[in-house]
Amino acid sequence: MSERKLYGLTALFQTPDEIVHAAKKVQDSGYKKYDVHTPYPVHGMDAAMKLKPSNLGYVTLIFGLSGAAFALLFMYWAMSKDYPMIIGGKPFFALPAFIPITFEITVLLATLATVIGMLTFYFKFPNNSQPLHDTPYMKAVSSDKYGICIEADDELFDLEKVKHLFKEL
Repeated sequence: MSERKLYGLTALFQTPDEIVHAAKKVQDSGYKKYDVHTPYPVHGMDAAMKLKPSNLGYVTLIFGLSGAAFALLFMYWAMSKDYPMIIGGKPFFALPAFIPITFEITVLLATLATVIGMLTFYFKFPNNSQPLHDTPYMKAVSSDKYGICIEADDELFDLEKVKHLFKEL
């Protein structure tokens, strides 16, 4: 039977205040490879973990604006240059008629970019195997507990020191 490699050490807490305090303590101890799991977003956790803002909004903005520009340019080319039609004496490119399609393409591309970006940046797409899935720890933190996991890959990880740190909390 092969020996299983230790992924990390976890600890469970009862309240949001306890987990925020624990995250600050772990961050101040110098650990870099750790994560906090909660059943819902906890106010102040980003600051406690010293997380930098996400770049996903910029990806969404760029693709949304690109979608709007593409939609308008395509409709301008199709209705004014390639196959101009006189409809009711209106100009070839009447902007109000093209606003709904422009909006729909903007939302479509922004949504697709957000989903693909989220899978790529945060879930390390396509690798979605996480050793903590299907464990009692994950079942607890997905319902009513708050947990923190320090990964064994962290350069400061020492099993006894981490156990001692968690006992202090």
